[in-house]
Amino acid sequence: MTTTANRGSSWTNADGLVVGFGTQKPTLTGADSKSYVGKGGVKTASVKFTYKDINAASAINAPVAAGSKIVEVKIVVDVAWAGASNALIVGDGSDTDGFITTAAAGVASLTAGAVIASNGVYAYGATDTGAAELKLYSSADTIDVASADTDWTAGSAVLVVTYI
Repeated sequence: MTTTANRGSSWTNADGLVVGFGTQKPTLTGADSKSYVGKGGVKTASVKFTYKDINAASAINAPVAAGSKIVEVKIVVDVAWAGASNALIVGDGSDTDGFITTAAAGVASLTAGAVIASNGVYAYGATDTGAAELKLYSSADTIDVASADTDWTAGSAVLVVTYI
């Protein structure tokens, strides 16, 4: 016996399981929904780093190509950060804390399992005006993690940059 079904159709089996045919496309609704379309699709760059990297002032950065638009920048904490009184910041060559500021990534926020995220626009201060737009890079750059402290005694995290 051969059964055919059109793409996008479905049927319910005897156990109540709905079986669909064809490709599935998610429908996003609500205030938190985001939809991004770009040539080549959505890309992600990630870099794992530890407190030792920050203390040594090593380059902790994720490259972005010319023409990229940043969708999201986040720090995903694996091991809680300790030993310093400052914070981590995330920015680029134009603004060292443009994406994640000391207020967002203070030592109290850097607990195991924490996710500190910024949408793809620079963090706006009290004096900033205008509409928020995704950060567009006309030339290649890097998204950088830094800290004013070199006294960290513990901590590891992953910098994740999502872009189109």
